[in-house]
Amino acid sequence: MPLISVVMPVFNCERYVAQAIDSILVQTERDFEFIIIDDASTDASPAIIKGYAHRDPRIRFKAGERNRGVTARHNEAVRLATADLVARMDADDISAPHRLERELAFLKARPDVVLVGSRVLLIDPDGDPLMEMGDALTHLEIDAGLMSRQGQLVYQPSVMFRKSASEALGGHDESYTAASDLDFFLKLAEFGRLENLAETLVKYRQHFNSMGYARVLEQEAMIDRALSSARSRRGLPQISESEQGPSRAPASKAKTHRIWGWWALEGGRPRTALKHALRSLAHDPFHHETARLFYCALRDSARPAALAAERKA
Repeated sequence: MPLISVVMPVFNCERYVAQAIDSILVQTERDFEFIIIDDASTDASPAIIKGYAHRDPRIRFKAGERNRGVTARHNEAVRLATADLVARMDADDISAPHRLERELAFLKARPDVVLVGSRVLLIDPDGDPLMEMGDALTHLEIDAGLMSRQGQLVYQPSVMFRKSASEALGGHDESYTAASDLDFFLKLAEFGRLENLAETLVKYRQHFNSMGYARVLEQEAMIDRALSSARSRRGLPQISESEQGPSRAPASKAKTHRIWGWWALEGGRPRTALKHALRSLAHDPFHHETARLFYCALRDSARPAALAAERKA
């Protein structure tokens, strides 16, 4: 029986899935099984995964005959897991080589913790770094932040959790077509402690096909539902619409590139910011915010200290 079961649902991710698999296979902690379930992809993802499975016996690959959704495939993979510690991996992200080692050591030392995640480095579709996120580290910070809709404070592709705790809760609720991870984290927080490591252990990719960009309105509705359910379970009053924090609306490609550009500037990566300023300019050349981003990125790109920091990153 391995120490860790890594689970990864896949759907149409041929551009990134090889990088995700490679990042797990080179982990410093070698005692794991890697369960990959494809959700009836129509691209080359299954063929890529089969090639890896033939070469590495730690990979257990299952190809779904029909599309059931990533949440259902996650639950299926967890049911197949033979270890009590389960690490989630997403097919478009990249784990640091010591991720499993660090999270395993933490959960061994802290039996009161049912889930541990980490800080993440946001990267763009090309893999260029934007900025680091994940300042909520303790259980109290995470739970309070999730309940008050402060954003994504636990990053699903960074987490390792106890299978026994997941089973006690019935796994992810498959009626959630989006934000099932938030519902799961809130239920786990009522069962045990959640913690984040201060170390950045995952490169968390942003791209236009991901849930947070392609299905924003659906995700926002599911977030409302998860928070309402959590308040009911905890005997807390429901929050009125006027008291709710801001929710996101669908963004154009030009606006999304501007968001990524500002993140890159905040993260000290002006060249990446300039790239997204130019792409935003191509989609919306007359928007004043695009012009401001372009100016700021060009200005910061001329600063030697900023360029040195970006090269180091």
